[in-house]
Amino acid sequence: MISPENIVKAKKKKRIVIKVGTSSLTQPNGKVNIYFIDHLARQISDLSNRDMDVILVSSGAIGIGIPVLGFEHKPNYLPYRQACAAVGQNILMGLYGKCFHDYGKTVAQLLMTKGDALNTKRYMHMKGALSALLELGVIPIINENDAVTVDEIKIGDNDTLSAIVASVAEADLLILLSDIEGLYDKDPHEFADAHLIHDVPHFTRELFNVAGGAGSARGTGGMYTKLLAAEICVHSGIDMVIAKSDAKEILQRIISGESIGTFFHAENVHPQMKRREIIIGSNVRGKIFIDKGCSEAILNKGSSLLAIGITKIEGIFSEGDAVSLFYENHEIARGISHYGSVELAQIKGLHTKEMRNALGTPPPYDTVIHRDNLLVMR
Repeated sequence: MISPENIVKAKKKKRIVIKVGTSSLTQPNGKVNIYFIDHLARQISDLSNRDMDVILVSSGAIGIGIPVLGFEHKPNYLPYRQACAAVGQNILMGLYGKCFHDYGKTVAQLLMTKGDALNTKRYMHMKGALSALLELGVIPIINENDAVTVDEIKIGDNDTLSAIVASVAEADLLILLSDIEGLYDKDPHEFADAHLIHDVPHFTRELFNVAGGAGSARGTGGMYTKLLAAEICVHSGIDMVIAKSDAKEILQRIISGESIGTFFHAENVHPQMKRREIIIGSNVRGKIFIDKGCSEAILNKGSSLLAIGITKIEGIFSEGDAVSLFYENHEIARGISHYGSVELAQIKGLHTKEMRNALGTPPPYDTVIHRDNLLVMR
């Protein structure tokens, strides 16, 4: 059972990522489960109306495209799978768009590859796009770009993708909706005495010993990939729940704190640590020196870096590169720059409204380094 403390935590969630699998989105014959999609859209729309930021990671493109193109099973031939993804993604987004529109919501499609999470420039733009969509009241719907990706650049499964998205978005909670109720102590399909594990207060790799193999014939995930997602989440300071997708009002029940499915407790991670790997793991390409006022704003107020506070630049770097911030001779922070060294040399020391004249074009960003992409080094 989830403790009263966790019920309170569940109710306080502000940003939520929800992942739904192919088996939930399709009927046993492979065709679209329209009732489920509408029910899902209604629940998510209600969460959005309660001022929660909601991101949906949706599988289903290949699975939905399979029967449409006349295949009985997922084809082994890669170009055919890509064709299924291209056709199925179009159908899926059309259904999502209609269902969410019926509840007064606008959706946006984002298709990702592994490189979007590993490349700092693409990571920064992806994070910015997600933030902008949520700020504008749009519900982002994310899938892997199966129509163009190959094995070398695939994330591979949407359980892992959803955990990456949750980490990038700095979400409070990831909900994995599946065709099973949660994590069991043994395979419930083989053992009648299998028991559902409701609460996982501390994640350990021994949990993988109870994970089964791959998922359904149309999907790619199984319990193993869900545990991989849990591992990413808990180490990123994000709670995670596995629950059965077709349970009545499942999302509202989870958010209200009901003991349903399997709840994985996040580790106590400082918000700055969530962005440490992407920033510290990148090669520092240059240095930006800032004045006292800018330093105090970054250290004490959690401010972004503005051009007005920059006094000097060292090194040659491009947009999306990691740079170090120095006040006098002390490194105070590292971050991912929106501007390259050439542009910064033109705008350093300027107010935001003066940047257009210096650059000769409207500046794409008001900030040089946004606070979400800034890691204080102390």
